[in-house]
Amino acid sequence: MKSARLVSEIVLLAARTRPITAADLARRLEVTERTVYRDLTDLSLMGVRVLTQSGPGGGIRLIGDWTSPLTGLTRDEVDSVLVGSPAAGDLGLSAELASAREKIVAETASAFSRHILVDGPDWFMAREDPHALSTIVTALRTARGLRIVYERKGETRPRTLIPLGLVIKAGRWYLAAQPPGGRPRTYRVARILSAVPRYLRVGAPVRFRLGEYWETSQEEFDRSMRTLDVRLRLPLARTDDLLRAVPGRVTEAALAHASVSVGIVEVDLPMEPAEVAVSQLITVPDLTVVSPMHIRRDLHDRAVAAAESNRWPVRDLRSSGC
Repeated sequence: MKSARLVSEIVLLAARTRPITAADLARRLEVTERTVYRDLTDLSLMGVRVLTQSGPGGGIRLIGDWTSPLTGLTRDEVDSVLVGSPAAGDLGLSAELASAREKIVAETASAFSRHILVDGPDWFMAREDPHALSTIVTALRTARGLRIVYERKGETRPRTLIPLGLVIKAGRWYLAAQPPGGRPRTYRVARILSAVPRYLRVGAPVRFRLGEYWETSQEEFDRSMRTLDVRLRLPLARTDDLLRAVPGRVTEAALAHASVSVGIVEVDLPMEPAEVAVSQLITVPDLTVVSPMHIRRDLHDRAVAAAESNRWPVRDLRSSGC
């Protein structure tokens, strides 16, 4: 058990560019701080160069170009494995990922990974060019701020930011960052026209967790887009169709609180404005809009127009024997 914990500590420290406190490391490993300090002594005796610094901004970190005693992985190779293949290419870590895989396969004699290929972006999605990505990565690695020029809705504005982390979703990169004294926000990296490092040293808020922030911000963004409340009635068997047409946790939460009677679901669903809502709802079979009535009317008119545009000529029906 102790050996497994020591390996976990090495991996956690190797993957970080900033010091981690003994309290944070103890919390992640579910042990006491005293146990962490004993483990650090053992790691030093094993030849793992560990530095501990007290005071503000201090903590525990590895020194120099450390390599894993288990697989000989360098820090960049560890990073490439942790972020995965879709992200490693954009981050300039393709070679490191390839070499890390070879080392791991050689160490474990496992060939299963050779049968798996991860292709991150959605089908037919145009690939973005996040040209500021390397500068952002450098700022994150060196704990520096950024001065960026950001484009949104055709307008460009300069911003000074403290970078907090990067997220890749469906092949697109997003930067979580906050202005000094402000709140964290999300910026699409492809819309950052230029980026230069600022400040000698910056730090993220103590309680900031990238995964928690991203999960919350996605839901908040989804809710902010849904300004129209629609009541729907549909068969229980069609709820998966509704989830495909209107994806997201807001829809999942609405269905979880929906009323069900004799196989029929009635749900109050926040949706985007009328044009978007109708284009989504028309793809769901056996669905009825209970309210508002203007959405029901627009959905009816859209369906009628589609039927008229695709009317089958009578003579063709006779000639085809139908």
